[in-house]
Amino acid sequence: MKRLALLMLLFSSILVPFFTFAQDTNSTNDLVYQKKTTARVTFKWAVKEGTLFVNLSAPTTGWVAVGFEPTMMMKNADLIIGYVTGSEVVIEDHFGVRPTSHVPDVDIGGTNDVTVLSGSEENGTTTLRFSIPLDSMDTFDRKLEKGETYKVIVAYGKRDDVASYHVKRGSFKIKL
Repeated sequence: MKRLALLMLLFSSILVPFFTFAQDTNSTNDLVYQKKTTARVTFKWAVKEGTLFVNLSAPTTGWVAVGFEPTMMMKNADLIIGYVTGSEVVIEDHFGVRPTSHVPDVDIGGTNDVTVLSGSEENGTTTLRFSIPLDSMDTFDRKLEKGETYKVIVAYGKRDDVASYHVKRGSFKIKL
């Protein structure tokens, strides 16, 4: 019996570190999301290890967008905009170049700092899941800090065309 207990102890001491090592350290299962809804757009967010995780949804089969810290309407906002078409999820990192227009960061010398986690289009609702670094070091992204308050803008459109005009838009403040 002592031998069996010793073997079990030895076996578990070998396997426990292996399984601990094999865990996904980027898992989003343990995140606790906060939530805001305006203009029929739901924005859920959580912060973990220098990363902002976002679930964004709206009643559309077109694009959905969120922007951080605009100075006037969309101007100077760090915008994340995307859509789902078939099985493809498209999410892009944009910058508000004027009050009513935006361009991809990569078109103006920046980088695309969005990590696509998933997306779906079900029952007329588009949902995007993605993450962005709190500080991407990209000139066209806003540096965000846990514990600080930020203005957030949201919108959605009817088509899978990020240049098309929004159907609804709204704004609110969040504390990360």
